[in-house]
Amino acid sequence: MIEYTSSRLCFKADLIEPLKDNDVFVVHTPNGSFKFTKADFYRVFLNVIETKSYQKGRLYSCKYPPKRALPFLISGQKQGDNNTNKQTPKNVHKTSIPQNDIVGDDIRQKIKEIGILWRNSPHNPLIDSEVVKKWENLIEEWVADETMPLIIRKETSKRGQAFNHPCGREIIVSDNTVAIWVFSNVLKGKVFTLSDIKELLQNNELPMVFMATKEIKAKAKYTKPLGSYALSNWKVCHIKPVGFKTNASIEDLEISDIEDRFRKYVNPNNMFLLPKEIGYLGEIDVFIKEQKR
Repeated sequence: MIEYTSSRLCFKADLIEPLKDNDVFVVHTPNGSFKFTKADFYRVFLNVIETKSYQKGRLYSCKYPPKRALPFLISGQKQGDNNTNKQTPKNVHKTSIPQNDIVGDDIRQKIKEIGILWRNSPHNPLIDSEVVKKWENLIEEWVADETMPLIIRKETSKRGQAFNHPCGREIIVSDNTVAIWVFSNVLKGKVFTLSDIKELLQNNELPMVFMATKEIKAKAKYTKPLGSYALSNWKVCHIKPVGFKTNASIEDLEISDIEDRFRKYVNPNNMFLLPKEIGYLGEIDVFIKEQKR
């Protein structure tokens, strides 16, 4: 476990990036201590990871802890303020966190209503159903061709690296970059052939990482950054989960599971866009359900 102290909630890339997905880091601040796994960080703070401050400056800080960080608050005390002998004033009532459903149906209903509002919003980018269908056909061709690598979102510390599965197929690890690249092309109405994809991979021209850091260039086979395909101010979200809820190595995963996750990861029909300002809503089930096409 990594721990560090800062005057505000901040994320230090040099400490976080070497971690594995289930490794933990704790940030002590005057506002309390926050505990994250690397997977939590990538899931909830994807917009932070994509910033130049984090990628190039190796540090991103928040003036005030955002609401989405509050579930990770493990202590409301300043570091060092551990005086357990302090007595609670008699006029202060002790409270405990209820162990049952603390969100409740009323709040979920409101989130659902927000989901419906966004789905029907004129600002929600429309995608051509015919273009989506062509991409789905391409994806099925891709899966069927065993000479083609499959791309999955797993162990973000291995972005751009390739592994040989026991079935003989190459498996590439990415973050959300390939999904963003796909959706960016869908918005433009652009579709590729399988031959196009093969050529892009052979020439290392298919974006596989958000930004090609020195660490990625040293370890990865595929290092093309997202570049102009980035969707500024937007977050690409998935409807059905695309990650693996296991610590098993890629070599130990069933190829059928990898194929299934690949389909969900790159299928534009399993994606939707949110303004980054409300991107955290893309992690809430009742909101996500309303985005299904």
